[in-house]
Amino acid sequence: MAKIPAKYIPGKFSLASWPAWIQMVVACLAGAFFGGYAASSAVLLKQEEAMERQLTSGAMDHFVRLGGEIIRQPEGRSPEGNPLIRRLGFYAIGDAFELQKAVFCGGTLPTAKELDFAPIGANQVGKGVVDGTLLRIVARNFPAIEYLDVSNCRVADLTAIQAMPNLKVLKLTNNPLEYAELQAFKQVKNVNELWIGWPDLNLEKDSLYRNPEVIKNLLKSVSEMPSLKKLYLYDIRLKDSDRKLLEGIEVINARMN
Repeated sequence: MAKIPAKYIPGKFSLASWPAWIQMVVACLAGAFFGGYAASSAVLLKQEEAMERQLTSGAMDHFVRLGGEIIRQPEGRSPEGNPLIRRLGFYAIGDAFELQKAVFCGGTLPTAKELDFAPIGANQVGKGVVDGTLLRIVARNFPAIEYLDVSNCRVADLTAIQAMPNLKVLKLTNNPLEYAELQAFKQVKNVNELWIGWPDLNLEKDSLYRNPEVIKNLLKSVSEMPSLKKLYLYDIRLKDSDRKLLEGIEVINARMN
């Protein structure tokens, strides 16, 4: 025969043994405590959000003082109240040290995934101050970068660019890329739009970047980029063999103004 459990009898010091009015007081105190805790947590959250907005605003002001330009997204602000930044422009900063400071400052801003370093009004190899060393700093400070314009700069190698896993658009016209690097584009894995060429009118006719064999090797490497869909070529004339090599890629022959 199953054993019938004994009737529960509150212990001498259990809450259930206390008078009803004491139980009510305890319940009210507990409710007030947890309610106060929830309210204080909400206040702290609002304070943290306000502090984050203040820090972001301060970083934006400092970035602009360094000579940078901030282009916001049309949506306005994030749910947390922070500005939505579409692109950061570094093109008006002509000093390398100031540019480094702007990169460090810009890296603290939320949602910035597009960077433009191409100096204003330039159409010349090496005119800008960005080089491979600064690009490595950029890669560390903007790990989610998707768009990069370093046209007319001093980039000689693709090492830092290869370390940008989310990069989709790369503008690299008028840079003094070394010969070996012209054959290393196939290692740039995720770029789907590339702008390349040397429309600098000051380049000598026997320049490395005017050599047909060098250009052929460049195009062969570019054709092996695994994600490339669109290619802007500046002052690079294509032979029939080159066009065949680039089948499957939308090729746009472009010229600088």
